[in-house]
Amino acid sequence: MRIGIDVKLLRSNSAGLKVYLESLLDELQKIDYTNEYILFSPSPVAYRLFATNFSYHISKTKLPGILWQQFELPSLAKEHKIDVCWGPEQTLFLRRPKGICKILTVHDFVYRRFPKTMERSVRTITQYYGTRSLSKSDILLCISNFTARELKKFYPSIPKQKLRIIPNGISSQNTIQEPLPKEDFLFFTGSMEPRKNLPRLIQALEILHAKGVSPKLKIAGPAGWHNKAFHDLLENSPVQDSIEILGFVCSEELQKLYRTCKGFVFPTLYEGFGLPALEALQNGARVLVSKDSPMQEFLGTLGIYFDPNNPESIAQAIEDLYAHPEKVSYSEKENKKRLSVIKRYSWEHAAKKLKAIFEKLHAEAK
Repeated sequence: MRIGIDVKLLRSNSAGLKVYLESLLDELQKIDYTNEYILFSPSPVAYRLFATNFSYHISKTKLPGILWQQFELPSLAKEHKIDVCWGPEQTLFLRRPKGICKILTVHDFVYRRFPKTMERSVRTITQYYGTRSLSKSDILLCISNFTARELKKFYPSIPKQKLRIIPNGISSQNTIQEPLPKEDFLFFTGSMEPRKNLPRLIQALEILHAKGVSPKLKIAGPAGWHNKAFHDLLENSPVQDSIEILGFVCSEELQKLYRTCKGFVFPTLYEGFGLPALEALQNGARVLVSKDSPMQEFLGTLGIYFDPNNPESIAQAIEDLYAHPEKVSYSEKENKKRLSVIKRYSWEHAAKKLKAIFEKLHAEAK
């Protein structure tokens, strides 16, 4: 079987999507020696292949990525005799060349829930091509039960039998069983964009500051977009000296921050999965997150929850952590549960499920 993958997202600055695709490609190369994979992109990407049954086709076109996907990729897939084509970025070509099955990953519905938090160009592309890709694909891969429920809610006409759930994962190599000594700071990682809700986190810290509680906060991640409100608030905030913006950090430094923080705070308004929270859990950090989110699927009773729309609620969760130091580290019982969760959410498991879906869809199409 020949499997085609649209890998143009590997050229982007979207850290979460790149981790998703690169992690699955890493694992697929380790477990699948039989099928042939061709990775299509309109321009070169930095990801390096190591399996002989994986190869690139680089178009070197001047077309924007979405137009290349819609108008060139179908012909390329037909030319390379692709049996199954996978779109990991929530869009895929709408025209269907004869004999090619289509699989689409569905990450989230930010464009339906919080459209104003997106860059206009991304929102427009996702609203038009993402919506139509849902009905034009044979299988829809949802990254969480939460995303599957959202899909059913927004698009009730899509047959349920098209849906499959393959949760995001983590690398088992990064699992830490012996924690480092905790330091007196809270940690957040992610793009500084409106959906991450950082202004309300700052407001929560201001509430605590007025009570005489002054936690330090370290923020890691790319600058993002539409973040002027955050910077304006921070510039005039009484807690600005307690907040350190680190920018991009390497994976080793990221793990150290997870392992040594007093708590990982993730006040996001909306996620399809919430991978940073799972990474924090993997590295032994106590996780404080938004309630009614997909992160409850893997955190369960291990998480501390708050209302992301209410700075008072965020402040209360942080204050509770500081008032009960024993909550900073996991108890022996909690740690066993934490390790059990980590074993269930691995990229290896996700890749095995994905490979099985490729093969079953191809067999049924014959």
